Amino acid sequence: MGFVKPTSELLHRLNRAVASPRLKFAAILAADILGLRHLIVRLDPVNGCNLRCGMCFFSDPGWRAEHMKGRFSKEEIERLAGMFFRGALQVHIGCAMEPTMYRDYPWLVELAKAHRVPFVGFTTNGQMLTGEGFERMVAAGLDEITVSTHGVTKATYERLMERADYDRLHAALAIIRQVRRKKDASAPRLRINYTICPDNLDELSDFFDTFEQYDIATIQLRPVADFGDTAYADKNLGPHMERYNLAIEGMATACRKRNITLLANRIDPAHCKPNVAAMVYKEGLLRYLNPNIVWREDFDWRANDYRHHKRRIVWRRQLMRHLVSPRHEAAPSHQAVFEVL
Repeated sequence: MGFVKPTSELLHRLNRAVASPRLKFAAILAADILGLRHLIVRLDPVNGCNLRCGMCFFSDPGWRAEHMKGRFSKEEIERLAGMFFRGALQVHIGCAMEPTMYRDYPWLVELAKAHRVPFVGFTTNGQMLTGEGFERMVAAGLDEITVSTHGVTKATYERLMERADYDRLHAALAIIRQVRRKKDASAPRLRINYTICPDNLDELSDFFDTFEQYDIATIQLRPVADFGDTAYADKNLGPHMERYNLAIEGMATACRKRNITLLANRIDPAHCKPNVAAMVYKEGLLRYLNPNIVWREDFDWRANDYRHHKRRIVWRRQLMRHLVSPRHEAAPSHQAVFEVL
């Protein structure tokens, strides 16, 4: 039997198949003890973005003043890779920031694959993606590239994604298609990330008229979340649930016809319900690496080693508490509860 890539879709299915948080934490503890790959590493090499999307915190001047500073050097990323990539099942480059703002962004994929990470993803708005850069990432073994677009039409796209150019988006998607076909490559798979808000919801019915040509493998529909004082104000999907559900069902039918995987949130699109799965993900699996914080506030990663710090804070005992706790409380979370449709 060949090795099965730990794709996001597969992990979503496993997460929903295993309902017990205790069992999930037990698996995390066992993997940590046995030294098995289990971490999901999200790396933002630079605190910055070239866009000011209205639904994103980058459109909030106060947030930018506080957070938009710092970038990792290559030496710092190599140190972090030595600590975290060895235990990573997945490494995602680009989380809350734009990774193509890092000068040598293809090197990040090359480094992750040099550490034999089974699944490496790259998330971008595509505005600064180059053919040469993408070819290097493909040659290194990139498994998936995710391109964000929050509108189907030019007018909606450029209004919701300030500073973005609609033609440049399509140029980037064409680069991805061209390089993949030239290399006759099944990877990287192309994922489209679409954040749904009341203003772009109805455009989904025309999605494939515009984007079908780009050999999409996965579409992820994210319900808008409240990230504070952002430029876009209509963040409540509650009054639009009938339109929302019709749009999701329409996309599900269209994707099934095209053999495209659809990830969507039909359970809690308004982010009102407690999300235990998000708690397991954030407290057990996620390692977020950002120039301002690496994993936890109490981890001085420049002076200390990850494994030593885990021993100092008795990390495994913290995981054990989740096994003996009679209940697993969780607050509403911006981490959407996705289904594979």
